[in-house]
Amino acid sequence: MGKAQHDTGVVETTHGPIRGNVVDTPCGPVRQFLGIPYGRPPVGDRRFCAPEPAEPWGGVLDASAFGPDPIQSVGGPYTGLIPGADATSASEDCLTLNVWMPVGEIADSPVLVWIYGGAFLTGGGSFPLYNGARLAAEQKAVVASVNYRVGALGFMDLRQVPGGEGTTANCGLHDIRLGLEWVAANAARFGSDQATLTAFGESAGAGSILHLLGSPNISSVLRRAIMQSPGVDMTQSPAVAADVARSFMENAGVGDVAGLRQLEPDAVVSAQLPTVMAMFADVGPMPFHPVVDGSLVPATPSELLQSGAATDIDVVIGATAHELRLFQQDLPDQDSEKILHGTVSRYIAERTGAQPSASDAEAVVRKYRQAAEGTAWCSDSDILTAINTDVSMREPMQRVAEFRARARARTFLYDFRWCSQADPDKGAFHAIDLPFVFDGFDVDGWREFIGADNAAESLGRGMRSAWAAFARSGDPSTTGLGHWPRYELDQRMTMILDANPTLASDPYRQVRSMWRLEDGGAAQ
Repeated sequence: MGKAQHDTGVVETTHGPIRGNVVDTPCGPVRQFLGIPYGRPPVGDRRFCAPEPAEPWGGVLDASAFGPDPIQSVGGPYTGLIPGADATSASEDCLTLNVWMPVGEIADSPVLVWIYGGAFLTGGGSFPLYNGARLAAEQKAVVASVNYRVGALGFMDLRQVPGGEGTTANCGLHDIRLGLEWVAANAARFGSDQATLTAFGESAGAGSILHLLGSPNISSVLRRAIMQSPGVDMTQSPAVAADVARSFMENAGVGDVAGLRQLEPDAVVSAQLPTVMAMFADVGPMPFHPVVDGSLVPATPSELLQSGAATDIDVVIGATAHELRLFQQDLPDQDSEKILHGTVSRYIAERTGAQPSASDAEAVVRKYRQAAEGTAWCSDSDILTAINTDVSMREPMQRVAEFRARARARTFLYDFRWCSQADPDKGAFHAIDLPFVFDGFDVDGWREFIGADNAAESLGRGMRSAWAAFARSGDPSTTGLGHWPRYELDQRMTMILDANPTLASDPYRQVRSMWRLEDGGAAQ
């Protein structure tokens, strides 16, 4: 990134003056302000409660070092899947944010706020890949990132367990909203305009943004949103969330919330993995998840967007073409056909409310086999991964675009198809787009991990310019990617992000016809 330099400049914020430092980047120097407290430490009686705004500080705050990342699991099912996704310093006192701004007078500077992913179990603003200095310098933008609580401390709903009165569901989402409010209140002080405030995030970060789109009065804080690979339908009901909480308490060996508040942070983390395993059959590998709480999350994102929520917030949304190849596991040969058809039957039942016949499931499997003919991905394991990718990621994401198009809300859809050159079997897997957005190919071995080439470098520049242009004006069209029309129902124009970016009309047609079961698509 370049050597940090002393910076004598002080920025007056709503909570007091801060002093950061200057770092060099290939696109020029950037002032960075790290570890800025936006919330009071969520410890003791404030554990499992909504965050409270930070107290003003006396004197000039030294903002030259990252604050600790949130307490989180290590050695879980997602450890080591992508480079550099490990917290080196973690604490329960983690409610800080970071800001990068180009040096010098800048006109028309947008503000982009990064919300990290990590399956709602891991993540942190200090991860080297998420350093916003290069993005800020290249795009002449103010870039920020917000730390928020993860795992049980951020996404466990204790309201229905003994002593749960006064606790708050979705603490992590409350953290993000409070962080966004801090950035909005201080945007002008960093040379930007609150009216351009754009949250961008990937995976759980994108899912967090999606859940906040329906929260009350969110447009007073947020103007635009960029959501990379959000899990649209991954919202828990209060009943399921209560089951997760009871399982966690059993694994933690406590009987009420008072006991949970007395646990050391490491003991809280230690109870998470056994809870993941115990609840796997019911909720999958991510039991700590946003829940419908009737206030911050009044209903699921799909329900809210279908009813016309967030029409005044501009949105870019998309997914990678082969999302779940990052997590693919080989099916046992003797049971692969049974597992494949059983999974499809379950998906159809969940969507229609009726138990499908064997021929219904076979029709779906047959279409996926036909699509895989002539490719290297034609085993039962490959077919199941393609089905899981479409059902859990690509079709729900496209459905969001459909809801918003019907409501005439400004929406731009993309399909990320640049495939790993280092491991072609992974294709365009979940999270492969991260270094493109941050110009992070040379961070933590990402260049070697994905085999980034000149085409990847060019695509990254195009994406970063589009993200900044969208934050600035609500239109992601740029000279790099070209004209990017909004998503509308007549043509369903979608930007294909690949070595040669291009527009396509309705590229999700097959996915939509396969899984819009109310129209009979899958059974035909």
